[in-house]
Amino acid sequence: MHKSFLMVSSMKIKTSVNVFMNFEGDANGNVTGVKTTLVHWTKDDTGRWSMKDVEGSEKTYKCDLVLLAMGFLGPERSIVEELSLDLDPRGNLQTPRSKYNTGIPNLYAAGDCRRGQSLVVWAIHEGRQCAQQVDADLMGFSSLAGPGGIVTTLM
Repeated sequence: MHKSFLMVSSMKIKTSVNVFMNFEGDANGNVTGVKTTLVHWTKDDTGRWSMKDVEGSEKTYKCDLVLLAMGFLGPERSIVEELSLDLDPRGNLQTPRSKYNTGIPNLYAAGDCRRGQSLVVWAIHEGRQCAQQVDADLMGFSSLAGPGGIVTTLM
């Protein structure tokens, strides 16, 4: 059982950001802490953003477990290339508007790979709507709940 843990991600603090520098560990290879520093973002003469360490802001957070929040990096590239799937301008799998079928028959996409990084509730919603489309495509109709939820009739 872990005594302490740290979730590593960037945290905005006013105009500075607390960013990860390196992991610290013991002689056995166990993590003992994470070293961070504050950075300040500034624009150079060309308008490009660059970050500068805030002097004296280094801090070490002691822990024995680190969880990394990596974010969404897009659809798995090897699958996209192997199947020659079309991507939209944002790098997500291309599907017709309000549909989940790709350019390959009987291949569907839903959730983050289709709409980009979003809330899990959208992935769940898209998964359900995609299942309804698959059902309708295979059976010719679907009795699965559509947009708006389940409709029942009282007798």
